[in-house]
Amino acid sequence: MFKFLDNHLEEIFMVFLLSLMSILIGAQVFMRYIMNDSLTWSEELARYAFIWATYIGVASGVKRNAHICVEAAVTKLPALYQRYAAIVAHLLFIVFAVLVMKEGYALTLKILSFGQKSSALGIPMGWIYLAPTVGFGLVIVRLIQRIVIEVQSIRRSHREVKS
Repeated sequence: MFKFLDNHLEEIFMVFLLSLMSILIGAQVFMRYIMNDSLTWSEELARYAFIWATYIGVASGVKRNAHICVEAAVTKLPALYQRYAAIVAHLLFIVFAVLVMKEGYALTLKILSFGQKSSALGIPMGWIYLAPTVGFGLVIVRLIQRIVIEVQSIRRSHREVKS
């Protein structure tokens, strides 16, 4: 079960959220142009689903190592040093993710203390502002996994050289 969640957690959330967005926007289009009426809450919920999907998508990109990066200098290094450079890049990304989580959490607490609610759904806005904290928390987990993969690869390289 844990392996399944490790492999598919972000995808499950993203499929759910993107499906929800599509259904809500489709329903809103139907209501507006066919029924000449509109749903007051569908656009708001679709927007919040998009926000959450975006931050969870960052973690999915890290898991797949699919983010855009500048590799001009790194690709000139030997393979072993490329792995070390990747670890340094992951560590710097972790520092950034921790800062985003810290500030996101502080903002979430502030918004929750104000008692602000969304206009159509009445959802506490703190739940929406929690998306960066959760998303970048997943990013940190995925970055640590990437670092472990790089370290294992470096160890394999050292064993092969000694053999």
